[in-house]
Amino acid sequence: MKKIKLKKNPSKKKFKFFSVKFLFLIVIVYISYSLTLKYSIKNNMDMTNEKYVNYLLNESYRTDKPNYTFIVNESLKLLTKLDLSNPDTILDSKITTITSSLDNKNNNNVKKDAKAAEDDYDISTYEKLTSYINNPNIDEVTNPEVYIYNTHQLETYSNGGIENLNVTPNIMMTSYLLSEKLTKLGVPSIVEDTNMAEFIRVSNLENSEVYATSRIFINNAKTKNPSLKYFIDIHRDSVDKNISTCEINGKKYARILFVIGTSNETYSENEKIVRKIDDISDDLYPCMSRGIYKRETKGWSVAYNQDISPNVMLIEVGAKENTIDEVLNTVDALSKVLKKYMKG
Repeated sequence: MKKIKLKKNPSKKKFKFFSVKFLFLIVIVYISYSLTLKYSIKNNMDMTNEKYVNYLLNESYRTDKPNYTFIVNESLKLLTKLDLSNPDTILDSKITTITSSLDNKNNNNVKKDAKAAEDDYDISTYEKLTSYINNPNIDEVTNPEVYIYNTHQLETYSNGGIENLNVTPNIMMTSYLLSEKLTKLGVPSIVEDTNMAEFIRVSNLENSEVYATSRIFINNAKTKNPSLKYFIDIHRDSVDKNISTCEINGKKYARILFVIGTSNETYSENEKIVRKIDDISDDLYPCMSRGIYKRETKGWSVAYNQDISPNVMLIEVGAKENTIDEVLNTVDALSKVLKKYMKG
């Protein structure tokens, strides 16, 4: 009996060749796009703080606009089940699990020092380093629940990684990014965008009266927005970077610190709330929180405006040597921690 050899289906071979070729093309496009984007940003010497925070908001955080990186990533997932945004799909899941557990184990050894450095904020000094940033969030938020502000509005971060740009990142960027993140997570938030330094000059106030100034705006925000429940004063610390930075699963975070003034009669109520938030942070992101610093504020009848409400909190996000990338990682994590507390 004659044996008949079946011919291989040429269409399958062609499809396989086309798939490999298309995949290779996608990878080339992705790499080219990433390098071009980085080069464009790095060589834009006219970049300002406002342009830069807009870039962070529009490109790094918003997914409601067409994004070539997103398109390429989705194509890769469709053809290869490879997700460039998820390392679990690139590395063997068992290896990733082992690495993650080791990272978290190491992070448990990071000390919760819970002590802030001495305040070095002087408006005239910081105005030479950085500048006020207009609010890039032009969409009006209805019935906001969170009011974010910066008593020390011009506190700066390191410009590491963006040295070639005309940019010195400051604490206002953190507030704008945190507000957008919270709003997208279903916690409507607003940021106080009044130029505090200019307000102090026009009002003939002393530069040292920054907390008295932010108190005016907190009360004004409460009057204008009865829906507000939480009031967050975002700062950055001045401790060394080895204290203000930790690593979780290969990603660096600017560590956070909760500060409470003990001269308020109601400070124990403030502490109960931040204690719960601190516990959530420890559960979700081990090592990110440095703990709760209870500061004796002698001579203050009120401290950090926390007498206004138990829900007034002061959070230090990183320190002066942290980069904006490290701060962005923390903003993403902190928004999820706050959302879990506020929404249960």
